[in-house]
Amino acid sequence: MFYDFFRFTRYGGWRQNMRNKQERNYASVRVYHSLEKSLSLTERNPSAGGKNAKLLKAILDRAKEANDYGFQDRVALKVLSDFTAQIVDKGEGMKLHRELQHISDEASKEGGILEIKNSTLNLENPEEFFLGRHSIREFSDLGIKDTELKRAIHMAMKAPSVCNRQAWYIYDLENPEVISAALSLQNGNRGFGHKVKRLLIICSDLKAFVSYKERYQHWIDGGIFSMSMILALHSIGIGSCCLNWSQDAATDLKLRKLLPINPEHSVIMMLAIGYPNDTSKVCQSPRRPIEEIYTKL
Repeated sequence: MFYDFFRFTRYGGWRQNMRNKQERNYASVRVYHSLEKSLSLTERNPSAGGKNAKLLKAILDRAKEANDYGFQDRVALKVLSDFTAQIVDKGEGMKLHRELQHISDEASKEGGILEIKNSTLNLENPEEFFLGRHSIREFSDLGIKDTELKRAIHMAMKAPSVCNRQAWYIYDLENPEVISAALSLQNGNRGFGHKVKRLLIICSDLKAFVSYKERYQHWIDGGIFSMSMILALHSIGIGSCCLNWSQDAATDLKLRKLLPINPEHSVIMMLAIGYPNDTSKVCQSPRRPIEEIYTKL
């Protein structure tokens, strides 16, 4: 408990140092996403969002001063330009919109709102996809290409996160000796850990979280992303096994001594991955009846 408190107070983004590109980009996305939401509403108050527009402009001024625009800074420029264009009939909005034009070449092509006809893609057999996923503990000798892994990561990053902060990070291990050393610190891989040829360490970045109210949000967002990653891998035929990282401070520090994990990154879990064999023995792991976990209020 004290270790988690120490890490949040030392590495969390509550200082909001806008000269630090990493912290500034998390602040940018936190604010510009509020403007995106405003632009997406059908019953939108045209005067809403002005305060956040000014705040976002102040954040982007720091990027301009440093002449070092990050990914989210560039998206923020696009969103702010779109937002101020909606209020050009207001004197203040017009002024803000004009101020953005001289740095418009720094803006991303992405950001703002999209109009979609149908956001739901129906799987032909969703039960087969979801219920057909099992934890695979023994994998084939076929290696995973980096392009396939990055394909899964790209899909997994559509996972929702608080204010769209996307505070995720993955460390990818392939060296057998390093994998063995890392798994020696994890309690749930006995009997198969020595066969793991690829290991992911999924983390959340504490710098994305500002308020003490968000002290546990990195675990939530990291867990959502982890599940998204598991299903993305499953969708392209790659198996996985979640390896719990509910560890004490001493063990967490041992892992950080072993691997160059950024100090602000909280380890969510390890994930063993690989292509399944043609036939695999897996745990049935029956699920509880819905009645035990569901109440309609």
